[in-house]
Amino acid sequence: MWVFLAIGVGLRLFHFIDNRSLWTDEIYLSSSIIRMDFIELLAPSLDYQQKAPIGFLWLVRLAVLVFGKSEMALRLVPLLAGIASLILFVPVCRYFLKSFGMVVALGILALASPLVYHTVEIKQYGFDLFATVIALNMYIYFHKKNDWASLVLWGLMGALLIWFSFASIFVLAGMAIGVCTSYFFKKNWNFLFLSLVPFSLWLISFALNYFLFTYKHADSEWLVNFFKFYNGFMPFPPSSLADLNWFVQTTYKMFFSPLGFLWNASEIENAAFRNLLKLPVLAIVFLVVGMYTIARSHSKQFMVLFLPVILHLLASWLELYPFTERFIVFAAPLFILFIGRGADKIAGFLPAQARGRYILLTLLLAGPIVGSAMQLANPDFFGGYKKSDQREALLYVNDQFQEGDVVYVYWNVRHAYRFYCDAYKLKYQAIEGRDVRLKSQNTIDYFKKLAPDLAALAGKKRVWVIYNSKLDIDIGDDITKLPLWYTAEVKGGDKLRATIGKMGKEINTFETIDVNVSLFDLAGKKQLGYLID
Repeated sequence: MWVFLAIGVGLRLFHFIDNRSLWTDEIYLSSSIIRMDFIELLAPSLDYQQKAPIGFLWLVRLAVLVFGKSEMALRLVPLLAGIASLILFVPVCRYFLKSFGMVVALGILALASPLVYHTVEIKQYGFDLFATVIALNMYIYFHKKNDWASLVLWGLMGALLIWFSFASIFVLAGMAIGVCTSYFFKKNWNFLFLSLVPFSLWLISFALNYFLFTYKHADSEWLVNFFKFYNGFMPFPPSSLADLNWFVQTTYKMFFSPLGFLWNASEIENAAFRNLLKLPVLAIVFLVVGMYTIARSHSKQFMVLFLPVILHLLASWLELYPFTERFIVFAAPLFILFIGRGADKIAGFLPAQARGRYILLTLLLAGPIVGSAMQLANPDFFGGYKKSDQREALLYVNDQFQEGDVVYVYWNVRHAYRFYCDAYKLKYQAIEGRDVRLKSQNTIDYFKKLAPDLAALAGKKRVWVIYNSKLDIDIGDDITKLPLWYTAEVKGGDKLRATIGKMGKEINTFETIDVNVSLFDLAGKKQLGYLID
């Protein structure tokens, strides 16, 4: 167990020190944190319509004030929360699990690559996990206390937690319902009424937080459409095979992210083996066995661990909080405890010193081990589609920039340019391209409307053009109404390069995972009429 704890801390420190570029969602949130003071962060809306708990924002803002505007300063709070989560998960495991299950549970939390990633991402999801671990520790210490001092302290700690994590309300509410239900059926009226002391404080804190802050952020119709498009909300009651498939697919995807049991096996030639690696059979068996075992032997524990998931699903059905990928990170410790309990149960059928236990442990943790090892060997795998080189592209231009150069940033790089211009004090002042996608009818019309931007580049000796080859949506876009012609013909940058290339000659390129740079010599040609065929 302590070996897994050490490896988990080491993985998080490695990727923190590796200091990769911020990716788009991180930049969206960081933009407000580096330029707003504590009072301004209380505003109804952040840059790019971002949403995050005020406590989390203030902690990260404090880190920026102390250590500067670098990526490492921005990620320091999630890192510390991630390391603390590992340490504080040990007493949680000791309470809910036996020795073998403890090793399994801590191994998953330490090695699951998505959980490692969220520890070093400047978003609140890793902190949500931390809040869950804190809430579980609070439950362990306080749930059998009946003195007023302990109950009030439990209430105040939970009330404070809500201001640092949106998702903590699912855990706290599930905990409250589970405890009260247990006391109700046992007719333990004294403990039932006493437990209302901390739970009432949680409810008051949530109501204050909601009406002062969260409520003001609840009007993002475009965001609801976005998650509906990507099946982020539970369809209930299911009325079609597609609706039923949502439950199967969502459960399956959960074992990939956030639990980290699957990894990219696409390069494995043997089809049967490749498909086998995509099936987290052991993890599913352990989860089901663990849930059944706890439900049968300790209904109160089962409700405390599972009701938060039910409440999250309910919020998803109401289209208030998506049930997908990063939004499930807070629940990872709950699922991991079920898996650990299943491991205890199954290991109980084996002799105490049997090698089968080690084989079982190795097979179960193969996914997290291989996934983290691959990302350790090649950090470019870290984060998957969230891996970005926006910083590298912008700094490449900064290093190569000469007096008299013109820099043009395409509409889908504006957010990155504005952030890094402030954080890194770039020495060039770029022309920011306009976004005319939704005003255009087709590709030809698009570049006609873009002509005023390009007119500012004509006749210049050296023009740097920076564009994102993957990003085709912007904050506020209704994803159901995006122009298909743009995705098919313009996305990727080839059409942009070809169009600008008609004005002169491309003399240098720099390509990364997602952001590319082209240097053009546009001296001598100033007319734009020939740009569109």
